[in-house]
Amino acid sequence: MKLAKVCVYLLSFVLINSCSLSKAAKHLKEGETEQENYKVTLPFEIKNGFIIIPVEIENKNYNFLLDTGSPTLVSKELAASLNLKAIDSAKAGDVYNNKLQNKYTRLENVKIGNIDFTGTTALINDFNSVSVWSSLNIHGFIGANLMQHAIWDIDFRKKQITITDNESTLDIPEDVIENKLFIGVAGIPAIACKINGKKVWNFTVDLGYNGGIVVPFSEFKKQTENGKILDFKKSNTKGVTGIYGEQNTTRESYIGIIDEIEFGNLILQNVKVYSEQYLEKRFGSDFFKDYRVILNWNSKKIKMIENKEITNS
Repeated sequence: MKLAKVCVYLLSFVLINSCSLSKAAKHLKEGETEQENYKVTLPFEIKNGFIIIPVEIENKNYNFLLDTGSPTLVSKELAASLNLKAIDSAKAGDVYNNKLQNKYTRLENVKIGNIDFTGTTALINDFNSVSVWSSLNIHGFIGANLMQHAIWDIDFRKKQITITDNESTLDIPEDVIENKLFIGVAGIPAIACKINGKKVWNFTVDLGYNGGIVVPFSEFKKQTENGKILDFKKSNTKGVTGIYGEQNTTRESYIGIIDEIEFGNLILQNVKVYSEQYLEKRFGSDFFKDYRVILNWNSKKIKMIENKEITNS
């Protein structure tokens, strides 16, 4: 099989420094919804594989990127226009371990649909330093630390999101795909899966990554050396885009076909995956786009309903 070269972009945000981490992690747990017994459905747009949703802050409308793989972010320009005051700062590193000091603030109210998310901590970031983000014309990221206070039903076929605090209000079929979520710092969810029968932990559920499945570099190389992955192509690329911009150095990377990936009660066969040196394992939006995805931080479950129309086509 001929494998096409893929170009992917990624926001990967990892807080470092134990003192900064403990303080920031505490703030990133804060927040709630003002309403109870709510359910709202709103449309979203897909740009370059990223989910863009409308939000309202202080009676003005903005475009935010939906990202389960990072905390909530606001641009420097938005922070200035809203006169947001920094609570503190924490040193943060991107996927390539580039480290910068980042201020973080509190958004008193973010309205999504008719739901008010209050007391959300957001990091302040310079979007102009990354051409990918500036080209999307976005003002911030709705991150996992905000999303963890509700249940999110993301329907890629209909391009709509339903937000609720009661999963029983959703129309979920019996033959649903289901897996356990492991919740990390800032509410970032992850899952475990098996690659050719071997369990590999903590694949980030990352809707802020517009690629598909990224497998650990060391595991990919090990399985190719052991003859478990035979259909693959090796290359040297500039890699994905980290939070502080593109990389000029080349990275060893692979595109390959995995015979079998077990994901909860789902077994996928002959799956195309990507692996790059220093890039963490994750499931991105290019994988999830074939499903309706329900994320529930309370029950720590991800549920997926296969989009038959996309699969058949």
